[in-house]
Order: sequence, then structure tokens, then C-alpha cells
Amino acid sequence: MDLKQLEAFVYVAKLNSFSKAADTIYLSQPTISSHINALEKELGTQLLIRSTKEVYPTKSGLDFFVYAQNMLALRDEAIHSVAQGGSSIRGEISLLASSVPAQYLLPSLIAVFQKSYPDILFKVRQSDSEQVGKMLSNCIYDFGITGTRLSGNKFVQVPFYHDSLVLAVPACYSTPQNLSPEMLIKLLRTQPFIMREDGSGTKKELENFLLHLNLTLEQLNTVCCFNNTHSVLQAVSSGAGISFVSRVSSAMYKQMGLIKTIELNDFVIKRNFYLLSKKEMILQPVQKLFQTYLLNYYKE
Repeated sequence: MDLKQLEAFVYVAKLNSFSKAADTIYLSQPTISSHINALEKELGTQLLIRSTKEVYPTKSGLDFFVYAQNMLALRDEAIHSVAQGGSSIRGEISLLASSVPAQYLLPSLIAVFQKSYPDILFKVRQSDSEQVGKMLSNCIYDFGITGTRLSGNKFVQVPFYHDSLVLAVPACYSTPQNLSPEMLIKLLRTQPFIMREDGSGTKKELENFLLHLNLTLEQLNTVCCFNNTHSVLQAVSSGAGISFVSRVSSAMYKQMGLIKTIELNDFVIKRNFYLLSKKEMILQPVQKLFQTYLLNYYKE
């Protein structure tokens, strides 16, 4: 096998398309197909499932993808080590992110990053924290970003942003700005509550906090469940109920007078956001660049 064959396979697997891969690496589709066929023949296994609508890796293909990308990463690192000028760096970074980082952290980070590195393309897919972990294990993405630490040891998980949960209430509420635990328990039991979906990092951190109040999620007066923070904040600002949200996500709504946030006298619900990468994956220069940039950007 040679690097051209590996590159053809990696791009077809990433883009789920022979034609897109051909356009990306400037080869004809027959050449791409020939490279893939040669690889499969040499390895003695099918790497890709081809249908009339899509192309996607087999289990063997997913396993081989890690090794193929690592070999290409070593090639790119060798080239990068002798290249002149960081502004000439080109490439693509694919991210899986839970709702808060996807909506409130990544947009500003990417905007600043691309002023220095305009030739790097970002592809961001949003899900909840639990699904980010599952998809990063089984799909072909560079990094995952979650609002809670995932169990297990599949990933390198680096905390990069420190936040906390605040209680968001409609702007018309006359609730005191500071609540005792007793007042908070009564509020949570009686007021309509807007919940995040199962798998959400916010929901997991909320569940952990409720244990300190001897409460469970089932004891809340839940009236609605959303799969993203923006919808939760919209519901709160519309008067549908109250909810716990990340401080970073509530800032603009609070500044515009759409909601109020309540501080808790005896509790601070801290949370971290994590950058995830697969342990066995060798990062390409463009991926290393982004990783370093993100960690430095949010360094306190």
C-alpha cells in the first residue's frame, strides 16, 4: 500500500462520497476506486460499504481508518516541520460538540482562529454530551467537546473552560435574587420546570446537584423537555417555566432583560467543558494547532 491509497480511503470515509473525495484531493473517481480496491485486496477485507445513496466504513474500515489517518498525520507532520510560515497552513477540522459549546463557545473561537488561519475549514455537528462520546467512538471526527466528563477511558479528556449553572427565571418573576436551600426546594417543587434531554451534560450536572438537596429529577414539576440550550432559554424568556442553564449561555438573555438569573446562597454548581480526542489517534499538524489554540484561548 502507498500513501495515495491511504489518502483516498481516508477522504472517502470522511466525506462518505467517492466524488467529493475525488474533488478534494484532485483525483478522478476511477482512480479513487482503484486505490480503494487495491487496499481492500491487499488487506483481504472490505473497508467500505457502497450503496446507491451513500458510502460508509465497515467495522474493519473504522478500525483501519485510525491507522491510515495516523500514517498520513506523520507524513503531514514531516512536511509541516520544514514548511515556512504558519499562515500557509491548510486543512479541515471536524468537531462534535454538545449544545452549549456549539452555540456559545465555538462560534467566537472559530471567528478569531480563522483570522490567523483562513485556509482551515471547520465542520461542526451538534449533539448532546452522551451522543458526542458515542459518535466520536464510532464516527470519523477529530475532536469532541462535552459539558461533562464522560465515563470510561476511551478518550483523552482535557478541561478547557470553567463555568457554572445558574437558575434562569422569566424576567417578570419577583423571586429574590438569593435563595436559601429551603426556598429553592420549594421553588423547584412548585414552579414549571424546563428540562434538558437525557444525555445532556447540563442535565447530568443538575442531577448531581439535586442530590445535595435530597431531590430527584422526578420530583421537579417538569412541563417540557428540549434538546438544546437555546430553546430552553427561549421557553424561560417566554414565561413557560424556570430552568438551570450554563452561565455563559444565559449572559446575553440576561443583558437584554429577557430573563433573570438567581444566585444560590449555599451552592455553586460548577461545571467544566472538555476537549475529547481518541487515545490512539495521532493528531495531524492542523489538529495540534487547533488543540493548542483552544486550550490557550480559554486559559484563565
